[in-house]
Amino acid sequence: LLILAVICSTALALVNIKTAPVIQRNLEIKYMGTVLDVFGIPYDINNKDGIIETYRSSIEEQEVGGLSIFVDKKSGNRAVSIEGSGFQGAISLVVAIQGDTITGLKVVNQVETPGLGARIMEPQFQQSFIGKKISNGITLTKSGNAGPSEFDAITGATETSRALEKILNRGFKQYFEAVGK
Repeated sequence: LLILAVICSTALALVNIKTAPVIQRNLEIKYMGTVLDVFGIPYDINNKDGIIETYRSSIEEQEVGGLSIFVDKKSGNRAVSIEGSGFQGAISLVVAIQGDTITGLKVVNQVETPGLGARIMEPQFQQSFIGKKISNGITLTKSGNAGPSEFDAITGATETSRALEKILNRGFKQYFEAVGK
């Protein structure tokens, strides 16, 4: 039994060592695709090398004030990577900003409750942020009639919506401090 355990453990360790770089590369490519998505830059989702090439030719990465900022080389628009604690765990987003207006938002990672808080991954919810003004912060509403600086909370997932509001406002504050606006 001990020999079998050693053989299985060794096999699992070897598989982990061999697959870790591939998994890391795929995560990086997925993130590049997310950044391209928030800027609306087209790419072939099935061509990993094409995603990398499009990303490198279209996006400039910057570290400013502890934030990862991405600049669309063609338009000059910026996006920022924002992270924070959600209701169940960490939420990571990339938000494209032009002036004080959101031009794109994409949730990268989340571990919210499936069917409730996890609805922040739905394209319709993410697209509802486009055009929102953020200079004075963004607030959630339950009215179903969101104003220019408001977003509709997800029904049944108020805590996730509140957490998202805090994450975004903290990230926007850091962003404006970092870029000097």
